[in-house]
Amino acid sequence: MSTDITADIKKIVKKGKEDGYILISELNEIIKDLKSADQQYIRDGMEELEIQVVKTPKDYDEYKYMTGEEAIAFLQGLSDGKTKAFVKEEE
Repeated sequence: MSTDITADIKKIVKKGKEDGYILISELNEIIKDLKSADQQYIRDGMEELEIQVVKTPKDYDEYKYMTGEEAIAFLQGLSDGKTKAFVKEEE
């Protein structure tokens, strides 16, 4: 990989870590000159870094990488207190 591509990938990874996603069009523009296997390796790497590769910002799922504990806390926050599964137990 050339230095420019490496720098561009680092920049888009940083942006992706901040935003949670990167646009597929932006990523494709950076990696277009690489072999298809290398392109796929980079796309897969984004998911491993918990960066979603999406077509549009509307496709971003901010809850995709929630841990079980985070998901429970989120659901408990939505609870009206009537649903036993989401009621916080007193310690």
